[in-house]
Amino acid sequence: MLRSIKAKIILTAIILFILGIALMTWMTNEQAKKQSMVNAMDSSNAIIGEMSFGVFHFMDKYEKGLALLATTDAITEFTGEKGKEVSVKEIEDRLQTFLSMYPSADAVYYSLTSKYTVIKPDDDLTDYDPTTRNWYQLAQENPDNVQWTEPYLDDTTNQFVITASKAIMIDGTFIGALGLDIELSALTDEIASRDIGYNGYPVLLDDQGLAIVHPSKTGTDVTNEAQFKKMYDSDSGVIEYTDDQGIDKRNIYTTIPEFNWKVGAIYEEHDLSAMAQSLRNSMLIIALITLILTFVGLFITISRMLKPLETVKGLMAEVSGGDLTVRSDNQSPDEIGELSRDFNHMVQNMNDIITVVHTSADHVRSNSESLSAVSEETSAASNEVAMAVGEIAQGAAKSAEDAEIVTERIDLLGQEINEIREKTEVMLDIATQTGIQNTNGQRQMHALKTSFTTTGKTLEEMSTDIDSLGGKVQAIGSVMETIMNISKQTNLLALNASIEAARAGEHGKGFAVVAEEVRTLAEQSARATDDVKVTIEELQKESHIVSEQMQQTINTFREQGVVVGDTENTFEELSSLMDTMQESIHTVSNEIQLIATHKDDVSITVETMSATSQETAAACEEVSASSEEQLRAIQSVTEAAETLTELSEKLSEVIAQFKM
Repeated sequence: MLRSIKAKIILTAIILFILGIALMTWMTNEQAKKQSMVNAMDSSNAIIGEMSFGVFHFMDKYEKGLALLATTDAITEFTGEKGKEVSVKEIEDRLQTFLSMYPSADAVYYSLTSKYTVIKPDDDLTDYDPTTRNWYQLAQENPDNVQWTEPYLDDTTNQFVITASKAIMIDGTFIGALGLDIELSALTDEIASRDIGYNGYPVLLDDQGLAIVHPSKTGTDVTNEAQFKKMYDSDSGVIEYTDDQGIDKRNIYTTIPEFNWKVGAIYEEHDLSAMAQSLRNSMLIIALITLILTFVGLFITISRMLKPLETVKGLMAEVSGGDLTVRSDNQSPDEIGELSRDFNHMVQNMNDIITVVHTSADHVRSNSESLSAVSEETSAASNEVAMAVGEIAQGAAKSAEDAEIVTERIDLLGQEINEIREKTEVMLDIATQTGIQNTNGQRQMHALKTSFTTTGKTLEEMSTDIDSLGGKVQAIGSVMETIMNISKQTNLLALNASIEAARAGEHGKGFAVVAEEVRTLAEQSARATDDVKVTIEELQKESHIVSEQMQQTINTFREQGVVVGDTENTFEELSSLMDTMQESIHTVSNEIQLIATHKDDVSITVETMSATSQETAAACEEVSASSEEQLRAIQSVTEAAETLTELSEKLSEVIAQFKM
């Protein structure tokens, strides 16, 4: 996988170059093939035109010669019998002269309707009947023009021979026919040996499809082969076909006028496009050489261009290692110079950010330590408050129990008074028992008074402690406001650090992670501080409520103290009455009634005191629960402060890695 910019640029340029060369080579090759084919077709058409003209000229020469011979007096006046010797000699001389003028003429002869025939060179004509011959019949049937027979192989020479014949007419009467045997070897040899280019070969077919000239099929009928049969469908054209060996070939042909012979040039397709292939190979070699030179040039040029970038890369590596003192000295006006200047600006900004974060981390650590100390002090004070509230609750519960006992005893006293009223006869005994009970009641009332006195002092102390607790809670609220402000500032600084780290790109990711962690911790600290603040506000409200309830409880206890004092006086009066009961038994009934009345008042008072004590106990339990919640909240603040201190120390350690 390519990681180097230089390699990527060179590879991209090479790929584009290769694509361009490939496209150019393909287009040029196609154009060259097309043009080569056009040139080959033009050349072939010219060649077969020349061959066609050569064949026509060759045949036309003999045709005109034979026609001229047929008009001579020696031919037209020859009758056979009269002046036979002279006439025959003259004919023979004229025929011999004709043969000497036309080297391809194999034999020339003249046959009369009487079947008399003169031939040169001399030949045995015994039993020879010219009238049965094709050449003679063609001439007789077409007396106006020279007629041609089909080419045929001579049995003696094994060469193609063609016969031309011309009718001899006297006053419109057919008197005989001239015949000329022409050996075609000179013509066929000339055509077969002709270089038609592109490694092709010529073919010559007569009007019946007999191959006169062909590399391997001379003398055979080729019309059974489609590529040759198609040649007779039109006068000229191009036939594309595949031979028995699977080779693609092209046959360019034309027709020889008057004879309907076909002359053609046959080429293999790959030979026709050989020049285009050679041109393509040459272009590929040139492209390869150009590619190598381009690669070397690009490598040298790009290496020089990217050298300053390598320097900036090394400086970035030092910055990633924590060294913020490095600077790039590249001041070129191009993009790399601009990158170097941006790099210096980025490093300076990081230096400033790290400095600010370092200072903030010190402040956070210092404030966290202070918060931790305040939290510990508050926790200790809360423990003391919880203990005091617990003691108050225990005292209130004890007061409620004592009030219940007093209620029970007052009920018992009422029963005794009722018994005294019903049984006055045993008044003395009851008075004695009442004295005993009165003594016990005085002792209990004294204990109750002492308990009320102690409870009153305790409630006053608890009220003082609650007021002190409210002040401390208010102080904690001020501290939490300070922590909240610090958390917001820390969060803002962390956000700014994240933004600057994002601007730093790849090399600022590590610092971005640290800044994100600081921001997250600051948000957590803010949320925790906010929760503590809410708890402290609730604690302040509860403290205020408890303070008011404590004041009400103190007032109630003071009223109960007055009642207890009155009750104690009543018991003293009862004791005095009991002392005089034995002397004034007759007034017992009235006194008992008075006691019953006082008994009802005492019962109501005791019930009120019992209810108040229960309310006091419940309030103390609520205060205790609030104190425990406050204690837990303060412990959470302490833990958060310790965590913030640890994070501040870690942040300081991370910042210490940077060299500024």
